[in-house]
Parts: sequence; C-alpha cells; structure tokens
Amino acid sequence: MKGSPTKTVCFFNSNKAWGGGEKWHFSTAMELKRRGHNTILVTNLRSQLRDKAVNERLNVYSFKIGNLSFLNPLKLLVLYFFFKAKKVDTIIMNLPADLKSAGIAAKLAGVKNIMYRRGMPHPLRSTWLNRFLFQKVLTKVIVNSEEIGRSLSQDNESWFPKEKMVLVYNGVDTNARIDTSKIIYKKKNNEFVIGNAGRLTSQKGQKYLLEMAEILKTKNVNFHLLIAGEGELKSSLLELIKTKNLQDHVTMLGHVTDMAAFMNSLDLFVFPSLFEGSANTLIETLFYKKPIIAFDVSSNPEIIQHGVNGLLAKAFDSKELTECVERLMNSHQLREEFVSNGEKIVREKFDNKKLIQVLESTL
Repeated sequence: MKGSPTKTVCFFNSNKAWGGGEKWHFSTAMELKRRGHNTILVTNLRSQLRDKAVNERLNVYSFKIGNLSFLNPLKLLVLYFFFKAKKVDTIIMNLPADLKSAGIAAKLAGVKNIMYRRGMPHPLRSTWLNRFLFQKVLTKVIVNSEEIGRSLSQDNESWFPKEKMVLVYNGVDTNARIDTSKIIYKKKNNEFVIGNAGRLTSQKGQKYLLEMAEILKTKNVNFHLLIAGEGELKSSLLELIKTKNLQDHVTMLGHVTDMAAFMNSLDLFVFPSLFEGSANTLIETLFYKKPIIAFDVSSNPEIIQHGVNGLLAKAFDSKELTECVERLMNSHQLREEFVSNGEKIVREKFDNKKLIQVLESTL
C-alpha cells in the first residue's frame, strides 16, 4: 500500500453461485489485502466464493441471508455486532438482499463507507425502500460501466444523485503472462475457428451463434465453432445443433478451466449477449489478443470500439453478425489491427492495478 492508512474493508456477498460479481469481490479482496488493508469476506454458508476465499486463507465469515432477512431484527442485531466487533471502515455489498440487511445493519453500526456494487443495467425502481437505501444508507454506488450508471439514474435524479456513483470497470492483470503453449482444439483442414464462452442462458444469446453457423454452412465456409460453458440451455442447444445439422461444425466444450488453451485455439471470438453490465469475457478476450465481434448493446461499446478493436453488429441480427464474421475471416490484416488496438485499450482502460487505485481512493 502506498501511503494510505490501513482500512478494514468488508466484502459482503451472499450469492451461492460463481459469476462476475463473485469474481470481482474475490480478486479485489485479494488485491486490497496485498496492499496492506484488512479484508473480510462475508459469504453464504455454502458458496463457491466462500470455498475460493478459504483456500486463499482470506478472513471469511458466513451468514444465511435472504431477501427478507432485513425484516428480522435478530439478524440485523447479529450483523450490527459483527460490524462493531470487526471495526469495519468500509462495506461493499453485492446483492439487493445484501444491501437491505447488511446495509441497514452497517448504518446502525456506524460504518463510515457503505457501498453497493451494481453489476447489471437494470432500472432502479422508485420504491420507498430503494429511496431510503440509496438516499439514507448508501454513501457510494460502484458501477462497472457507464451504461449501468445511466440505468440507475434514469428518472431517479431527484432522489439519487449521480455524485454517489463511482465508475470502476472490470479489469485484468495486464502484467500476467499468457501461456501460448497449449490448445484445447486442433484445427482440421485449415478451418477458421470461431469461439464463444459464457453461461448457457438466454441472456448470452448462443442461439444467434447457431443461426450464424447455419448461414456460414450454406455458403460452404470452412469454419468450426467452439462454445464453452454450462447452463440450463445446454440440452436445447444440443438439440438445435442436431436440427440444423451442424454436428460437424459446432463443438460444445462444457465447462473450460484453462481459458488460455481455449483462446489459443481461436481465430475469432463472437459475443452475442443480449445485455451485459460490463462483460469480463470481452476484456479478457482483448487481453488474450483475439479479435472480437459483439452485438451493439448495453455496455459493449464501452469495451469494443467499432472498427478500432473489433466490430459491433446490429443487435440480435444474425445476418449482420455473419457478415461481420466473414469480413474478419477475409482480412488477416484487419484482425491483426484490432488485436493491436485492443491490447492498447486494455492497458489504458482496463488495467486492474489502475482500477484498484480508483476504488482505494474511495475507501
């Protein structure tokens, strides 16, 4: 830590599943600990975040928190005494349920900085409870894209001032070494390999990948599509692959742990999500030096500058998405240009150390 006094920072995240929010809480807690702060993680009794934090020997505590826990005076009292005992200076919360319970308890306990990290661009409803929490309880709201900031302040300026928002993008360790020695898929007959990674859910838009693949197949394009991830749509996507007779052109990889090996196998990354808060996957793909095509939706333009470090296709338009793919397939020079520009943008805008400094200044 560079000259800043040590703070006790509590990361409060009761989500059981592992996602972008959990990844941010974990990595940020680790980095602040390295900088000399006393970091505490509060998690659900059973969660992947808890398991990872315990493995890294972070200070982990667990409480059972639900959406209505804030109505239970005993739970609020337990949290109140916890924050008092740990002498918490700053709390950073993840879920609305965390905000309602831990936020109120932290306010009562006299915690100076009560912060809530918003990770999705959903509008903020003007309810009496939200007005109370965002006006009287929270001192700051962390947003990881300008799009989320707009969605929060839309129609709410009278009771939720923009000054409370702090923009901290998702980031990557730009000094990390990329292992280029491994691949997860070996090319056949000089085919062009397209990839995608994400949860298999409707939000991630994998159906547009299969529509794109179907168009490419009808044009006799020599390509292969790799889809990494697990989720509730796995069975229906596999069935759609059969229906469209794409078995020879599409491989469902399931959960992939070695993302470097996955990225090393690709010529192009295509990201057809319907909406994003701030896509970790896009930032990481730029870091892995791969050209990107994404839909022109939500916060994607904050990461992908059309014609500079990637292409943005008209939202939910499989035909235009395919045209963008063909454009990059046919231009090695353009792909290299996008990769070079993407590397610069990552270092300027998404360097994790710079972003942690922004957060640290608010603690």
